[in-house]
Amino acid sequence: MPQGLPYASWGQRAGAFALDCLINFGPLWLGVGVANMIGEGNTGEGLALIVSWSGVVAMIVACVVQAIREGRTGQSIGKTALGIRVVRTYDGLVPGAPLAFARRLCQFLNYPAFCLGWLWACWDQKKQTFADKITGVVVLQAAFETTATHAPA
Repeated sequence: MPQGLPYASWGQRAGAFALDCLINFGPLWLGVGVANMIGEGNTGEGLALIVSWSGVVAMIVACVVQAIREGRTGQSIGKTALGIRVVRTYDGLVPGAPLAFARRLCQFLNYPAFCLGWLWACWDQKKQTFADKITGVVVLQAAFETTATHAPA
């Protein structure tokens, strides 16, 4: 991977993460909220259950679509909006769907010990979180990226 590429700042990453959370979990929050309003009168319990489960299904679909998108392009919707991209450290290519899914799962390791894994990117030389280190990726500013962007399927 070429040296000297600008890594994404912690603020860019946090903003992209927040936007992705709204996109991924928004359907769930909306579905549960609407289901609570429907179910308050005890007459709409069946409909409330359907609406809340629809929110769960929509959340799962959104998370899967986001991970596939990030695997293929290096960018989730939040990363696109903030102008950053995920690439593999060893060759500079986008991660591919399996590695993108693995990275999403590893992100749960960033939370223990007061979110130390997320904060690690503040002082790390490559601005990597624990999940980034485990999966071998870095997050770059997309406008400055000069490497190839397509990984084998």
